[in-house]
Amino acid sequence: MQVNVKMSSVAGAAWKAVKPHIPMIKFRKGGISELAHGAPQPATAGAVANPTAPKPSAAAAAAPVLEEWQTPLKYRRRPITQDEIDYINRGGPA
Repeated sequence: MQVNVKMSSVAGAAWKAVKPHIPMIKFRKGGISELAHGAPQPATAGAVANPTAPKPSAAAAAAPVLEEWQTPLKYRRRPITQDEIDYINRGGPA
């Protein structure tokens, strides 16, 4: 039984040496599920929207979306050859 007492005291000392975790990044409230389902509606019935509420910035509201054909040649992928397609489809070297 003496061995168990020493092991538990060593484990206890090591546990005390562990510092609490401090996150280095912060996430916005909500997440993917909130984006997919929409933000929850206010709980007050008959509430009128506040006309002085801040509006989202114009840059964030109307972010441009580029199609593949609009990307500059510098950023386009090179075309895949038929040999590369066959190599991928068979899962590697024959």
